[in-house]
Parts: sequence; C-alpha cells; structure tokens
Amino acid sequence: MNETIPRPPAPSEEYPIFERKPAYRGRLGLLVWGVLLLPVGIGLFLLLRAWYLVASTRYRLTTQRLFVQTGLIAKNLEEVELFRVKDVALSQGVFDRMLGTGTVVVLSTDDTAPRLELAGVLDPMAVKEAVRGAFRAARQREGMRMAEFIPS
Repeated sequence: MNETIPRPPAPSEEYPIFERKPAYRGRLGLLVWGVLLLPVGIGLFLLLRAWYLVASTRYRLTTQRLFVQTGLIAKNLEEVELFRVKDVALSQGVFDRMLGTGTVVVLSTDDTAPRLELAGVLDPMAVKEAVRGAFRAARQREGMRMAEFIPS
C-alpha cells in the first residue's frame, strides 16, 4: 500500500485560495428591467448585458496575487501582487445586503491597477476577509511593514 501523502506547499509557492464569478443576484436591477421591458424589445439587450457581465468575469485569489479577468473572446486580465495592497473595503447597498451580495474594493500601490473592484460577489465579507488575510500574509512573507505604505 503505497499511498502518497500530499506535502504542504512551501511558503514561496503560489497556490489558489479561491476562484469566483459574480452572482446573477448582483445584477438584479438589470434582470428586473430586462424582464419588464422584454415586450418592448429593449429588455432583451438588458438581459444579455446582465448575462455578459456575469459570464465574462472571473475573480481569482492566490497566495501571491489577485486577478480580475474580464471578456469572453477578447480577454483583459488585471493582476495585483498582494504585498502591494494598501486597503480592502466593502460596499453594500440595501438591496445588496438583502441579496447577500456586494462589491469588494481593493486599493493598492500598483501603477496599472491601483483600484480593483470585485463586483456582485456572494458573501462579500468572507471575500474581503480572505483578501485581507492573504495580503497580510504576503507582506509578512516579503518582510514588509505597514510604515512602508504610508505615502499614498
């Protein structure tokens, strides 16, 4: 019986924490207007827009980076090294709270992506805390202190 025991990843290795896509609930306004305006013809475009926004967006968090990928055919990939993250915020309106969705905003010192939004995610508080824990661990791994991020 030669069972191999999986070894834990080395601290410097990158491995996934989560991969998510936005929830359709997060686009409830577009869906409702789409259904209401379907007889007029405009509703079809609104429903297609809601589908596209969900189907074409992926959020991925690893132990070293945060990725936001958009697009179905032509892809756009924004990425932030976690040690560059300055702050993580949560934005939730009244309907978002009722539906269990929200937007997690990641602020960083990255020149190309100083602000990343993870819009329409389910359980946004858990997503925010996962990003927060991952960027704190990444900073610790890199030997960085908070004082190094004061200039903004």
